Amino acid sequence: MELINVSRTADLLRQAEDILIVTHIRPDGDTAGSACALCLGLRAMGKRAYIAENPPSMTRYEPYLLPYFPPADFSPRFIAAVDIASGGQFPPGQETLAERTDLAIDHHGTNSGYAARTLLEGDSAAAGELVYLVLQALEVPVTPQIAEALYVALATDTGGFRTAGTTGRTLRIAGELHDAGFDVFGLTRRLFETRTAARLRLEAALFGGMRFPETGVCVMTVPYELILSCGATEDDMDKLSTLTMAPEGSWAGLMLRQLPAGSWKISLRTDGSVHAGQVLRVLGGGGHP
Repeated sequence: MELINVSRTADLLRQAEDILIVTHIRPDGDTAGSACALCLGLRAMGKRAYIAENPPSMTRYEPYLLPYFPPADFSPRFIAAVDIASGGQFPPGQETLAERTDLAIDHHGTNSGYAARTLLEGDSAAAGELVYLVLQALEVPVTPQIAEALYVALATDTGGFRTAGTTGRTLRIAGELHDAGFDVFGLTRRLFETRTAARLRLEAALFGGMRFPETGVCVMTVPYELILSCGATEDDMDKLSTLTMAPEGSWAGLMLRQLPAGSWKISLRTDGSVHAGQVLRVLGGGGHP
């Protein structure tokens, strides 16, 4: 892996043609918003750019993915990954793309180095922050559509600009995006202030069944049967693991969620005293501190 800076990343993209942008499995707001903004920016430069198909995605993020899936006859000559820390996070059927990835734009300090070249800032709040800097280097105008996609990336990965990774630069970029002219209030309400009845039923069950194996450690288990009984969908799973840090005094929160096929997704949140990414790396995962 060759680590590169924003300027070098922009140079690579200026030279690239027929670009395929890849998002990680079970795409969240950061990977979807980053991919959408990058795709739109490259198209504004006159390039052919698409986002690799990655269903199923959450309904709230589909507008940033579905319109940009490639036609059946598209053959990429350049592959760029956004917000993907390792080859194991490529969607099913796209695992072989990891070893063919020309460029990765990522903000996970645990990045495995699968791409030929990587723009990596492990302390950035979101991959969308880096995509914004790249588009600035490419002198691509930030349209309302690009601004909304990047705002989704920043806002969702910072929990509404509340995580420890949020910096002054993050907020300054958010301000620039805000001024680009999209409906910030409406978007914020959709992302953070409304929940389905099914999500509320699920949250009630999880709070009622939380366990504390030791002081300050909260564990929530989400069997697939519970998800079905609440009538919840994949949309209702967004940022569910943040609930584990709600109890006062929690320094670590663990969520075990069963997926439809029977496997389990493990999420760990901490107050920063333990590096969550390093703990999960032992199990083949990774992430932020």
